[in-house]
Amino acid sequence: MKIRFEGLTKRFPNRDKRIKTEVVAVDHFTFEIPDGKLVGLLGPSGCGKSTALNLICGLETPTEGRLFFDEDDVTDIPAENRGVGMVFQSYALYPHLNVKKNIMFPLQNLKGDKKMTKEQMEQKALEAARIVQIEELMDRRPNEMSGGQQQRVAIARALVKMPRVLLLDEPLSNLDARLRIQTREEIKRIQNETKITTVFVTHDQEEAMSISDIIVVMKDGAIHQIGKPQEVYDQPKNLFVAKFLGTPPINVFNGKIEGGSLVIGNEKVLGKDFVKDTPNQEVFVGIRPEGLLLREGKDGKQTGSEGAFTTELLAIEVMGRDTSVVFSHTASEIAGTRHRAIVSSDNAIDPEKKNVAFDLNPKKVFVFSKDTQERLL
Repeated sequence: MKIRFEGLTKRFPNRDKRIKTEVVAVDHFTFEIPDGKLVGLLGPSGCGKSTALNLICGLETPTEGRLFFDEDDVTDIPAENRGVGMVFQSYALYPHLNVKKNIMFPLQNLKGDKKMTKEQMEQKALEAARIVQIEELMDRRPNEMSGGQQQRVAIARALVKMPRVLLLDEPLSNLDARLRIQTREEIKRIQNETKITTVFVTHDQEEAMSISDIIVVMKDGAIHQIGKPQEVYDQPKNLFVAKFLGTPPINVFNGKIEGGSLVIGNEKVLGKDFVKDTPNQEVFVGIRPEGLLLREGKDGKQTGSEGAFTTELLAIEVMGRDTSVVFSHTASEIAGTRHRAIVSSDNAIDPEKKNVAFDLNPKKVFVFSKDTQERLL
């Protein structure tokens, strides 16, 4: 089932009663979530992700706009009649009930034609437990399970009624790093298996990019970019999106376009083929860590002594497969920023060097307007 937003807006009164302007949590959302896809709402805390989720499930009423499930206008339909399953950040399991009864609980409130016998409810609960692979835990109580197992129970409880839409509000935040990876893989598997349209809210860009078919990058209640995760990473529309996606984060410098070349500091780092037909102006230059390349020397090994972009070497951090070259530059967007280049651990860089120089991969370099912070070129 597809979800369509048409100018959906949510404003709240300002907590400071002396300020009459309202707080805009969701600002004129107009886009469509395709049927059967897993969409990640991604952005910093306070950007409106959870409010958007609450508007979808009916826990919040929009100030303006309409919301459609397929062709059905559900804007004014109560939450309990929307056919939505929701998994919260906290597992919210009933501690005195075992897994089977926790999963069955939503079915016990069905009425009329939808009412089930005890045998039917138990069968449905078992089917949901099989989907999340916890059928052997049906007799356990929540305090007898790990955090990852409890989160699976919460997902099974949301799935037991086979909802039209599954909503996940930062469901991995309470798990440790290893469990987060395992559980997000499970969420992707479950979504692929059930084909339920799923909306996943997170501030962790690695989570969103690893499991989402589409990501929606948000800030201050507004949508900044929508697209496939890799496309958004490779083609950010503005400086905010470029900064928000990527670990380590993108390196940002003050630069300028001068005579058809891209200049950082006093060095021409990329020539006319990169910035052709662009007028002279001051810009922000974003360079992904993997876009900083050590030049190959005469002996076939890579060296940090040559390159178009010269920096001050601060440290070398070996991380197994990769090496992080930590450096600084006088043209940093924010003075004193420590930047990083990610290179192969096969590279032997002398940590006693004062400087290290890089060539740039043009596909990993982005130029942004200093006025609008929108991407140029």
